[in-house]
Amino acid sequence: MARKNIEPSTILLNRLILLFVCFVSCGLVYVFLSAVTRSGSVSEFRNIGSTLDLVGEKNVGGCCRGIENLELWGSTVKWGSEFKFNTSEECCNSCKSMCTGKDGPCLCDTWVFCGNREACGSKFGECWLKKQKDSLAPERQEEGPNGEIISWTSGLIFGKGEGIIGIGN
Repeated sequence: MARKNIEPSTILLNRLILLFVCFVSCGLVYVFLSAVTRSGSVSEFRNIGSTLDLVGEKNVGGCCRGIENLELWGSTVKWGSEFKFNTSEECCNSCKSMCTGKDGPCLCDTWVFCGNREACGSKFGECWLKKQKDSLAPERQEEGPNGEIISWTSGLIFGKGEGIIGIGN
């Protein structure tokens, strides 16, 4: 029985294809592991229609940048009528100071600030610190009782290991 004659160029082509597939596979594994092990960057909120998404592209205002015209509800940790600041960043920082920095959740995970002097009136500067039952699905109010715009600015604080993908309807 005669042996098949395989041309050397065919063998070389098969080996090059196999080498190429190996390089592509290694590249995909590298990209996947890089994405999984990459540490998250400081994110900011962006309001798109009725859905809130996280955007990790900018770091304007640090992590104390809230969402205007949104009032997040929840159990009150610190009453705003007796707790006032000049800026929403100060309100946010007071909520952040209630986080232990350990692996556990924060004592305060929501801050609400009234920073519009005209719309807030006597409530101007009030900083309400709150705790959500479920910080991944916070209670919120986007409209006033008669359809008026909410004058509050709200934000969420997450302890180490906590995070949010989005807030939907």
